[in-house]
Amino acid sequence: MGTAGAGEMMSIANQPIEQYSNLYTTQALGPAETQTQQALANQAAYQSAAAQQDIQSRLDPMSYAQRQMRLQSATDRLGQLYGQDPTAFSFRAPSAYTVPGSTDVPSLATLRQGASDIAKNLALASVDKRGTNPSLHLPGPTNLSVPTVAQSYF
Repeated sequence: MGTAGAGEMMSIANQPIEQYSNLYTTQALGPAETQTQQALANQAAYQSAAAQQDIQSRLDPMSYAQRQMRLQSATDRLGQLYGQDPTAFSFRAPSAYTVPGSTDVPSLATLRQGASDIAKNLALASVDKRGTNPSLHLPGPTNLSVPTVAQSYF
C-alpha cells in the first residue's frame, strides 16, 4: 500500500505540471504543425482538382470543350451585363500551400530548456525502508524561465 500511495500522491501533485508542459509544447509547436497539415491538405486538394480536369479532358475532350466554351460564353455575357471585365476577378493565396520551415518554431535548445525548467517543478515521492509511510517531496520554489510563446498569424 505504501508504494501505491506514493505513486498516487506523485501523480496528483504532478498533474498540473504535466498539463503546463503540454500547454507549453502545444503553444510552441501547435501552430506550425496545424499549418503544415493544412498546407499539405491544400496541395493534395489542388493536385486532385487539376487531375480531375485533366481526366475529364482526356476521357471526353468534346464534352470538356463544350463545358469550357459555355462557361466562357456565360462569363463574358455577365461581364457585358454588369459592365465588368471578368478577367479582373481572381484570387490567389500562395501561402495556403506553403509548409512552414523550422525557422517558424522555437529551436530544440529552447524547447529542451523549457522542458527542463518545467521538469524542475516535478514532485517526487518516497516510502520508508519497509515500503510504507509514503511521503511527497515537493521541489523548492522555482521560477520558470519558460518563455510564453505568443504568435499571431493575423
